[in-house]
Amino acid sequence: MSWRLWPAPGAVRTGGLTESREAAAALWAEGTPPGRLGRTGMRTSADRLGWVDLPLAAAGSLPAWRTLRRELVEDGLDRLVVVGMGGSGRAAETLCALLPRDVDRETALEARFLNTLAPEAVRAALGAESLPRTVFLIASKSGTTVETRVLEALIVRALEVSGGTPGRQLMALSDPGSPLLAHSAAAGYRMAFAGMPSVGGRFSALGAYGLLPAVLAGCRVEAGLEAARRVRGTLDAPSLPAEDPGVLLGVFLARLEAAGRCEAHISAAAEFSAILPWLEQLFSENTGKQGRGILPVLLPPSPRPPTSGSRVFSIHLGPAEGEDRERLDRAAAAGLPVVHAALSRATVLGELFRWQVAASVAAYRMGVDPYDQPDVEGAKAAARQLMVDPGSAPAPPPVEDRRLAEFLGAAREGGLAINGFGHRSPRAEAAFQRTARLLADRLGVVPAVGFGSSLLHSLGQIEKGGPPGLGVLMLSWEPEADLLLPPAGALPPPAVGLGAGAFARLQAAADYQELQRRGRRVLWLPAPVPGEPGLSALLARLDACC
Repeated sequence: MSWRLWPAPGAVRTGGLTESREAAAALWAEGTPPGRLGRTGMRTSADRLGWVDLPLAAAGSLPAWRTLRRELVEDGLDRLVVVGMGGSGRAAETLCALLPRDVDRETALEARFLNTLAPEAVRAALGAESLPRTVFLIASKSGTTVETRVLEALIVRALEVSGGTPGRQLMALSDPGSPLLAHSAAAGYRMAFAGMPSVGGRFSALGAYGLLPAVLAGCRVEAGLEAARRVRGTLDAPSLPAEDPGVLLGVFLARLEAAGRCEAHISAAAEFSAILPWLEQLFSENTGKQGRGILPVLLPPSPRPPTSGSRVFSIHLGPAEGEDRERLDRAAAAGLPVVHAALSRATVLGELFRWQVAASVAAYRMGVDPYDQPDVEGAKAAARQLMVDPGSAPAPPPVEDRRLAEFLGAAREGGLAINGFGHRSPRAEAAFQRTARLLADRLGVVPAVGFGSSLLHSLGQIEKGGPPGLGVLMLSWEPEADLLLPPAGALPPPAVGLGAGAFARLQAAADYQELQRRGRRVLWLPAPVPGEPGLSALLARLDACC
């Protein structure tokens, strides 16, 4: 990764880089990791810095994974569905979209990703026509992620009903000794893979969680791994790390946050847009805690965000042409810091590695633990408690239009996140993007937007632990038809008998409860009717109140 500050039109902008180099040199003089790349996240003798050495060992698994790919295709399986929440699935989705292919379609698997409990998305993943040709990779670092185990139970049931063989079409990926690996062995899953306990989920792009699905999808990874090894080598040099782009960027981001610029408007050239959700989780969970953090706001296509504001800065990845260039010019001319980072498909693994360095250094300089996500864990615990007694779940209280308008207006100062608890269909996503542009035009606020269960593993952390002024607007709409959870040894007993959509509703209630408990600004608006008509009604109400 190389980066620069975007110059204002007719000017050369260098401010901040000299100070960042001095701070980076001082940082690197503090000692060896974890002092350089952050504290440990376990608060025990175990560290979470295994990701630093992943580039040195990753290539050793590639031959076995290519053999597996060939065996799957020869067995009539040409479709891969990766089932995982947060980092267990996010990196793989990014790599499969960005890495070049080294095989043709006939010798690779078509990769799809399931990271939501929305019944509509589950039904699409379990389509009757493609189900006999699909192999499912159940990925969970802890092996206890409840959404992943719920989806696993639904998949097993669908295979049994269709006459398929779950053992033939299921694989597991988890950390050694986890309940998922034990269950997969007892149930006779086709394959099981062990991850590294010292590597956190959002740092797993260069491990099995990111690379295994990419290899099965026929991606070319050698050039990217070589680039990552070169980046890794700079961390061992006695003097070079203080000039390393990742270290410098991390120090610079921390300086922006310390000056009150805690909201990053992040965009990418169209061909690199798949990196944005991965960066969203990296920023949210690395920095968003103890009242600090950099809120990642992913800009929709053709954005027209405000080009002013003391809390905002911009990051753009890849080429900046057309509307992107005009937007960055306007932002720089208005005095906003603008970071422009290069990207290359051939070296994307090295560039992701450097972003991990930058995010870790930024968090460490901000005084927070980059490898911890305490508020994600808190929301999980709250959801488990509600599963035992669903009737105790809080319901959304009535919200008058006047209060909604005041809530949206307050976001001018503290920022806004919109949590959409419902199916992320293309129509729903397009509707949210229209609303985001409307909020930007009328209120000067560009919201961070998350969908369904997966947002709890990314934006959920910074919403609860990050800057205290951030407002969270929850929108929920019911599925038109739910999917009942079958009896399964992998599920906690209270989950049996619930629907997948009903469980997602409990997660929304738990999230609301946790946000309130932490004193966060939060409103929850339920849709008046199920499905996308209900979502349309919610967004129309927002349009009228902003």
